[in-house]
Amino acid sequence: HPATPARSPAQRADDSAGAIAALRGSRFDDAAREATTVLARDPGNAQAAAVRAIATYEQGGSALVEELGAVLDQGESFKALDHERGRAAWQAFLDRLDAVDRDLAVVAADPDFSLELCLACWERDWNHSGHIDDRDRRLFEIEYDGAGHELPDGDARRRPTFRFDVGDADWARAMVAFQRAFVEIVLAYRWSELDRMFGSADSLTIRLADAGRVQRARTLVLAGLGFADRARQAYLAETDDDREWVPSPRQKSHPLPLAVDEALYRTWEDVLGDVRALMRGDTGLSVAALAQLGDRRWDNPPRGYLDIGRMLSDPKDIVFDFAILKRVVHSHPETVEAALRSLFGSSYVADKKPSGLLGRLGRMKKEIDGNQDTFGRKLRYFLWLN
Repeated sequence: HPATPARSPAQRADDSAGAIAALRGSRFDDAAREATTVLARDPGNAQAAAVRAIATYEQGGSALVEELGAVLDQGESFKALDHERGRAAWQAFLDRLDAVDRDLAVVAADPDFSLELCLACWERDWNHSGHIDDRDRRLFEIEYDGAGHELPDGDARRRPTFRFDVGDADWARAMVAFQRAFVEIVLAYRWSELDRMFGSADSLTIRLADAGRVQRARTLVLAGLGFADRARQAYLAETDDDREWVPSPRQKSHPLPLAVDEALYRTWEDVLGDVRALMRGDTGLSVAALAQLGDRRWDNPPRGYLDIGRMLSDPKDIVFDFAILKRVVHSHPETVEAALRSLFGSSYVADKKPSGLLGRLGRMKKEIDGNQDTFGRKLRYFLWLN
């Protein structure tokens, strides 16, 4: 049989119209079902893939919150957690994240992709209270304008429509990759020892059940950094300027009231490089520099480095020795170092090339402490980017 001819952009728009309408109408189950029907006939339909990715993510997150809430409620009553039920909930969420990423890959492969969507217009019981309340309706609203003034209730700027494009698909793939990495780490360990916290314990050991999951998490973080860098480059290359989710320094049409500049994009690139070096084990986090990020200044801070790359490539059990940890507060550096060795094992090393990440964070903190409000607003956006 001859191959089915590719659908034109206009045909694909018509095909996905029903799924998009369902998504805009907060009918996530219907949106996923209709998008699946479209994709069965045309696997390259980027709009249908985007709809199904968003709907699947919402379904997965909602199911996870419901299940973990039930596990915690039951644990409080019986003084023990149903760990197998909790693991099943996390695994189901991970399976859905995997499916979301596969759909986002279809979206990212279409340079002409676009989707107009008002997130704040969704009517959904986000907080799982049993009904849609004001907190649900305000969840995705934009509260402040570019000058930091609160927008009045009913102001149309509170509920903007974004025009998502291909760069946003890579942004979403980065976000999903980081979340997949987190869930892999959760599933890599056996958390049954936490039940002992309902009583009293001198120490807790969280046993490593599957080192491969931690190593997979490291791979996912590196992939997420790659997607984030692709998103950054895609934003810089954009020539349009239409209700951007993340604007480039040249774009002015962006509903989020946090403008960016060239310096922010350079910092974004530098931080991605810093984290990539940490994941590869090329650098480590200086404990002394990390300690100085807080409000308390240590005249003689603990030494050593956290080797994040080793922590993820050669994971171990997590040991909490409460006898040592209790002595950490207001104690000598040697005691703190003993606690770090107890907690991180061989991932706490005496010497390592220091990461530039903490220096950048320290500079940001000083600028915020200096009441440079404009930078503070940009920092919030910077954290959102990553």
